[in-house]
Amino acid sequence: MPRFVQRPIAAITALIFFFVLKRERRAVAGNLRRISGKRGLALQWKVYRVFYSFCDFMVSYCYVPQATHAQLLSMLVDKDKDKARGAAKIDACLAAGNGLIVWTAHLGNSEFASRLLEMHGRPVNVARLVEDKPAEIMLRNLMSNERLKIVDLSGGVRASLDLLQALRRNEIVAIQGDRVYRRHSADVPFFSEPAAFPLGPFLLSQVSGAPVLPGFVIRQGWLRYRVLMGDPILPVSSPATCDGGEVDPHAGLRLAVGFLEKTLATHYDQWLNFFDFWPVASRD
Repeated sequence: MPRFVQRPIAAITALIFFFVLKRERRAVAGNLRRISGKRGLALQWKVYRVFYSFCDFMVSYCYVPQATHAQLLSMLVDKDKDKARGAAKIDACLAAGNGLIVWTAHLGNSEFASRLLEMHGRPVNVARLVEDKPAEIMLRNLMSNERLKIVDLSGGVRASLDLLQALRRNEIVAIQGDRVYRRHSADVPFFSEPAAFPLGPFLLSQVSGAPVLPGFVIRQGWLRYRVLMGDPILPVSSPATCDGGEVDPHAGLRLAVGFLEKTLATHYDQWLNFFDFWPVASRD
């Protein structure tokens, strides 16, 4: 359908799901209350904005998978496209030859971020858990191409070995760090309460020597985006390249979560987590 009708349709669709999905609405409200401190109608408006952001994310599947690199860059709001996507910082990390782990989250549009990473001329390995559902499989297939490979985390040890081998070939690995799917998680202070985050990306960094680069693509309008990128996090005993600091896995995780917390303080209505992120016992 024409783009000019997509936004009003998305607004209505988001409103319908806001009322229908009561459990998800309550979970999002609880999460955003802790992050923002908002209550009442102000909080519910932000909860609705999460559903609206999800509509933008789903519609982007009609454009992002098949878009050329020029078309992807045209969706960035910044005029200096290379600077906007952090090209120099990513290339500096890859120059060490140990690959790069991009640590992202279910914030804004992570699929758009994966496509931007292709522009560095090497394969991008996206680590994600693909559920055995037709919709999940369809979305996985949409985002796969000759430069973009989906590594299914349900493969267990095999998936971890695939990611390690990719890094040793100096490729890019992209991991969403705000969902615990397997073992090796750690509790980290997150908006004044402990929350579980996967430690795997930082253990992988320790073994491979690859730096971890926190980064997100946030919405700046309908199908318009901006890249937010933190500082590279280097594993202990790694050569000090790309202006990062050497840390152990747990300290590295705390730094990445700190960058997520800082980003969510402003863009919390784009955090697409529809479940209680903190234990129920810690709710206000």
